[in-house]
Formats: sequence, C-alpha cells, structure tokens
Amino acid sequence: MHKKTILLVLALLCLAASGFGQKIKPIYIDDPLPNISFGKMLFYKDTTAHLFDFTGKVILLDFWFTGCPVCIEMFPKVDSLQKKFSKHLQVIMVTRDSREKVLPLIKTWEERHHTKWSLPIIVSDTLLHQYFPHHAEPNYVWLAPENRFVAQTSYFFIRKDIMESYLHHLPDEIYNSGYSVDSLYKN
Repeated sequence: MHKKTILLVLALLCLAASGFGQKIKPIYIDDPLPNISFGKMLFYKDTTAHLFDFTGKVILLDFWFTGCPVCIEMFPKVDSLQKKFSKHLQVIMVTRDSREKVLPLIKTWEERHHTKWSLPIIVSDTLLHQYFPHHAEPNYVWLAPENRFVAQTSYFFIRKDIMESYLHHLPDEIYNSGYSVDSLYKN
C-alpha cells in the first residue's frame, strides 16, 4: 500500500509540474494583451524577451514547424517584409520544435539561400500556441503597436501590398481604438 501511495503522489507531482490545471485563456480579436514572456529565443539580442519590448511596432507572429514545406517556403517572404518595413514591423517566428531541430534546418536554409538568418525565433513554445490557438501552419498572428490582437491569417495574406495597406491605415485604426498614435511609434 505504501508503494502505491508514493507512486500516486509522484504521478500527481508530475502532472502538476507539466501544467496540469493551468489553462491559458485564448486571446481574441481586439483583446488587449498581457506582457507575454517570450522564452527560448534564437537569433535575438537576448535569450528572452517580453511582448512590451516591441510596443510601437506591428508584431507578426509566424507559427511554423520544421516539417512544414509551406512554412519554410514562406521564410524569404516574411524576411523581405521584415527588411522592407523594419521601422514599423517585427516578425517573430514561433515553433514548438526544439532548438536542436531548428538550428540544423536554419543552417541548411542559410546555405541554400546564401544569406544569414536574421529573424528571431521562439523555440519549444507552448504559451503562444495556447494564447493563439490554430489548426494549421503556417499561421500568422498580427498584433497592433499598442499590444492588441488584430488578426489571425493564413500565408495568403502575408504580402507586401497587404502589409503596406495595413501600415498606411494603422494610425487611423489606433486613433479610433482610443490610443495615441504619437506615443506608440518608436523612431
């Protein structure tokens, strides 16, 4: 009986450590965002960051995984958007895959495209996938500069003309939502 009790206690401790009972409430369109912590970051100035570190920019979260050919085909497109709109946009790649799976893929990608990888990647993610649930990848979450969830799209909407239009109309959208445009944009 003593062994069974010990096993039961150990099993409950394992469940508690894995987040059992700790459900993250999904965020919906137009919801304000908490200062979400981005852990386990690669290709960023630090290994962690927080959502509010990027206030003043549109954040495009790119949910992908290493076994997704369409996700990988989109890398040059999101990279070009980041470069073109860097003053007002921050693309952050998000994957559930581990660092050990991601780094070899990125190295191969760099060799194939003769370019250095520059987009920050969050690896081994569980938190953002809970905040922004989706059924297919690639999947893109658009966050407005005042830390508000504004859209969730497929790869079809990741285009220069759509980003240009969104950024062009963004000051009006921010103003209409009650925020001060001048206080959000970092120059």
